[in-house]
This record gives sequence, structure tokens and C-alpha cells, in this order.
Amino acid sequence: MLILKTNPFGLDAEIEKLQTKLHTDLLAIWGIQSSSYKCYGRAYRNKTEDGYIAECYTGSGNYKEVYYDDTLSAISFFGISDKITIEDAAKVNVHMVYFVNLKKVKPNATDRPDDEVRNDVLYSLGAGLTSINVTSVELTVENALKEYPGSMRENRLKYVDMHPAHCFRINLELSYVPENNNCQPFSNIQ
Repeated sequence: MLILKTNPFGLDAEIEKLQTKLHTDLLAIWGIQSSSYKCYGRAYRNKTEDGYIAECYTGSGNYKEVYYDDTLSAISFFGISDKITIEDAAKVNVHMVYFVNLKKVKPNATDRPDDEVRNDVLYSLGAGLTSINVTSVELTVENALKEYPGSMRENRLKYVDMHPAHCFRINLELSYVPENNNCQPFSNIQ
């Protein structure tokens, strides 16, 4: 299920383009139904008494945690750094976190297909996208959720990187031109 914002703007609009492409591509590559893949846009780094956690805004002041669910084939979300650099265009470090049930996305695999799944996402990212630069892939739930230490409370995600579960993160740099009808384009600023 592609979970989109009602009125994406600026960075969220750029993330939504990438989110939609990845969702479409991965459904085809993995041969799964849309209802079994929850593909979220930008998650917020919200503070709780246990530390920061990843949550997506659902409207009316409500948020939803976006973590592994063994009834689904996959869940993914985007996170951003706390700094946006402005040069000719805006640049921001973005990370994509994936929780994948390997048995459901690669049911015929005889070995653990974690590398294949990561390659599927990287392949989709490289197909026809010019405004992004993939910088690294990180493994283990601790690395994938390093900005969200509250996620590790009560060991509830302790086993999300043991077969059939796989958690990984792809880091990238996203460039875009911020939307603002009241300002001149960056190239016109002296």
C-alpha cells in the first residue's frame, strides 16, 4: 500500500516521487500485492520517554510507528538529516529504511536472499533517477535506526534481522529546487 501525504510540498514532493517509483518497481520485481507492502513517505524523528522513534504523520495530530510487521512482505520509510544545504539547489541527506520478510518477497530462494533484496532496491534507485546520489548501504537494525534509539525499547525489534526478517538502510543525497512562489530561483540570486 502506497501511503502518500495529502499535499506534499518541497522536499516531501521529491520524496513522494521516489517513494512512488520504488513502490511500483518493487511490487513488480518481488511479485507481491500492494496490500502486503506498506511504503511510507517521510517519517518524523519524534521524542518519547524512551528516546527518539520513527513515526509517520497520519493527520489530526496523530502519528503511527513504522516498524517491522511479520504479516506484511515489506515496510519502508524515509528519514532526513537535520540539515538542508542550499547552493544551486537544496541538498539533503535522506535515508530509506526497509523491513522485509525474505520468505514473502523471495519465496523460491534456497539461501537467505538478503543481498538480492538490497540489490533490487538499489537497481530501482539507479533506473532513470538523476537527482539522487546513493552514498552507502547500512546493515543491522542498530545502524538502520541509529537516529531512532527509542525504537530499541523492550527488545521489540531484537530479531528483525534474523531469517526471515531483514532490516537495512540506504543512504542517499537528494537534490531539489525548493518551491516558493514568492522568491526568485537560486540562479537569479546575486
